[in-house]
Amino acid sequence: MSDSALAHLIELPGTINLRDIGGYHTRDGHTIRKHKLYRSGLITYMPEAVQQHLLEIGLNTDIDLRQPADRSKAPDVELPGVAYHNLSLYPFADHPHFMMKFRLASKAAHFTLARDSYRYMATDPRTAKMLRKVIQLLVQNETGATLFHCFAGKDRTGVVAMLIEGLLDVPEKVAHQDYIVTNDILMDRFTGDQAAADLPMTNRMVMGMNSQPADDSYFEAVQTIVKQYGGWPAYAKEHLDLTDSDIKDLKRLPQFTIQVQHPDD
Repeated sequence: MSDSALAHLIELPGTINLRDIGGYHTRDGHTIRKHKLYRSGLITYMPEAVQQHLLEIGLNTDIDLRQPADRSKAPDVELPGVAYHNLSLYPFADHPHFMMKFRLASKAAHFTLARDSYRYMATDPRTAKMLRKVIQLLVQNETGATLFHCFAGKDRTGVVAMLIEGLLDVPEKVAHQDYIVTNDILMDRFTGDQAAADLPMTNRMVMGMNSQPADDSYFEAVQTIVKQYGGWPAYAKEHLDLTDSDIKDLKRLPQFTIQVQHPDD
C-alpha cells in the first residue's frame, strides 16, 4: 500500500480511520488544502482533548452518513459551534430489501452483496439526494473544516471520498490508494468475534459490510458507473442534479485547493 495514502491517517484517541484528505494533488496543478476536509469512522468516543483539538483546527461541519437507528446507539459528540447533518446513504430506494437480504445471506455471499452496495450507492435516486447535499454543504462552508463519516470510514465514507476527490480532479490512481488504504488501517478490528466484542452498537448488516476488506472491485464498480456518464462532472450533473456552478464553486473555493504545491501548505 502507498505510504503517501497512509500518511494521511491521523491517530487520535477515540477515533477510527480518521484521515485528512488535504495534501492530495489534482491533475490541474492544485493541492487540496490540509486541515479543511476530513474523512472518518465513528467519532462517538473522542475524549475532551481530541474534541478541543478538532475545534482548534476549525471544524464546524459534521456530516454523519449513518442511518438514524445506528446514530441513536452511538451518537456523535456534540461540539459547540459545529453544525451536524445526518445524510444517511442507506437504505436504497430502488433496492428497499437489500439490507434484509444482506443480513440473511451467508458469509460466502457477502463479497458479491458488498460490491452490489457500491453500485447502488452510485446509482440509487435516494442516495443521489444525499450525495448532492454533501457537495452543497461543502460549497456552503466557506470558513471552516468539514468532517464526513460513517461507522468504519470505509464504504459510505469511501464512496463520498471518491465523489469529492473525483470532482476536485484527483487522479484515479490516487483516489484508489486513498480508498484501499483502509485495509491497512483497520481490517484487524472488523473480523469475527473481535468486531462484535469491540463494537457492539451497530447492526448486523453494517458489521457484515465492515467485515469485508476494501476491494479493488468495489472501487472499480463505482468508477465504471461514473465513466458511463463521461466522468465525475457529468455524473454529478446528470445523476446528482448538481449544477455547473456547484462544481466550479467546489473547485475554486480557496479553503479546499491551493495553486502552489508545497509540502508545508
